[in-house]
Amino acid sequence: MTPSQFPRAAPLAAALFRADAAWVGVLHNILLFAFVEYTFVGLTPLAESSVAERVEGSPLVRVVLLALFALALPLLAARRGAAGRCIGANWRFFAVLAICLSSVVWSDYPDLTARRAPMFALVAVIAVAIAVSIDDLRAFHTKLVGALTAVVVLNLLITAAFPAIGVSDIGVRGLYTQKNVAGMVGMIAVIVALTWTLGCDRAASRIAGAGAALVSAFFLVLTQSKTSIGLLVFTLGVGGVFLLTRRFGPRVALLAFGALALALGGLFAVALVNDFVWIDILTTFVSDPTFTGRDELWAFALRESIKRMWLGHGYGAFWDVGAVNDPLAKLEPGTWIGDVDVGVINEAHNGYLELWLVIGLPAMLLAVWQALSSISALTGAALKSASRAEAPALAMMALVLFNHLLHNFTEATLFMRAGPFAGIAILFMMAGFRAAPRRQARAPRPAANGTGEPRA
Repeated sequence: MTPSQFPRAAPLAAALFRADAAWVGVLHNILLFAFVEYTFVGLTPLAESSVAERVEGSPLVRVVLLALFALALPLLAARRGAAGRCIGANWRFFAVLAICLSSVVWSDYPDLTARRAPMFALVAVIAVAIAVSIDDLRAFHTKLVGALTAVVVLNLLITAAFPAIGVSDIGVRGLYTQKNVAGMVGMIAVIVALTWTLGCDRAASRIAGAGAALVSAFFLVLTQSKTSIGLLVFTLGVGGVFLLTRRFGPRVALLAFGALALALGGLFAVALVNDFVWIDILTTFVSDPTFTGRDELWAFALRESIKRMWLGHGYGAFWDVGAVNDPLAKLEPGTWIGDVDVGVINEAHNGYLELWLVIGLPAMLLAVWQALSSISALTGAALKSASRAEAPALAMMALVLFNHLLHNFTEATLFMRAGPFAGIAILFMMAGFRAAPRRQARAPRPAANGTGEPRA
């Protein structure tokens, strides 16, 4: 190319990477559906990896994430202004991401952190690209309903066709390695479908949305995941309060807060009667106050977290570090976590303890702040939105993120690099930048002649 041809190339490149270029919508759809497949189905469904395989990581996952990253780059180039706003609105997220990447310096296993932290970064970049290329929140919501319903139907078909694989002794697990993951997927799909149904104008669409929600709820019940079922009921209750607040005003929210205060007062009364013996108090409300033995695991995780209070052990450098170095292998026999086979437990089953373990307490609190900030922005935008189609999409993302925070009391998916809830939560945090108020351009100062026009 001669120098005289460069001026012609510049307008061509500018036209190609315009924010409203025709290819942006097509590439957005490809990336969105590929991301949903990666997070909710996976690349090797029905396969259980060994301890050694988890240490090494999957070359296929790396290749696919790099391919999705390559697809994300043109979208980021075309929507670079929106990408800047997304990063600015989610600065807490990217501060935590920077800590994860930097933790290779102090990691117990730098080679593992050097592989695992960039995987988290790739997922984040892909999520940003999807978020900034959303042109219509209702259409985005519709695509999610279709994709997640298809995932649920696929799980049901696999379970029916191969019950020896899809059904475990304690519930249906479908494509996944355990029923809790299957329950999580069903729970998310119900929330997405029900909120979408609220935005429907036609009866046929409402019937289709209700059908998708019922199919997902059926799958959730089959999983027998009590945690996901309980969290779904609670989340839908919160969603009901939100819906009534949007319709009847803030008085409903005040009544809900009053009811919550009464419930907390009742809890205090129960604690008083039981002399603040918390195991007895928990027994009053749940059948298993140990949460299937998680109490011992949480106590262990807390002790290990305190050893590295401020910086943690390094992102991805505590679990799945090999059979010899497995943290539970060093425990004395006598408790179930000390007797369990190496590699069976590879998370703290609490997202807050998990983050504290790997990147320290301050970073964990920053991560929680990020999630709460996203929920607040999305909820406020949904309450203020005059669009019947847009408000349910904003509320859906807020409810899923709220559910995500609750879910992390018993599972570890907060700011993780893989898994259905981790991926969709990152995407919704990034998409939440649309709910953040945008700064208005400053009006030009009036000229001295008072006309607003510059003086001659």
